[in-house]
Amino acid sequence: MSFTDPLSVTLQGTARSLARIDAGKGQSEYSYTDATMKVTMVIRNNSQKPDANGRTKERHTISLRQTIFATATVPEFVRQCSITIENYFGDDVTAYDDLAIAVAAMATSGNVAKLANFES
Repeated sequence: MSFTDPLSVTLQGTARSLARIDAGKGQSEYSYTDATMKVTMVIRNNSQKPDANGRTKERHTISLRQTIFATATVPEFVRQCSITIENYFGDDVTAYDDLAIAVAAMATSGNVAKLANFES
């Protein structure tokens, strides 16, 4: 099963429609471009090599990147944010889903501002 195409992402209060531009080998890439910016989202899923105990770790990542194009007076800016979920193959899906949802719930505007201001 895959994510919808296109994906909708809201930036600066405006919904942006990101079209799938690539898919395969456990990842999909979505993109939106206008006169002022490019927005790219990459969704990846992979299994890593077994660890010393023979257990295989799975990794799932969503990465969002926004490039604000340079103007005559302002340089280019690139912003990126991602979430990574790691679990061992065979783990309780509900348990690691719950952990990821808890992290996502922490990403309130207030907590993101604290993080950006180097609070910990």
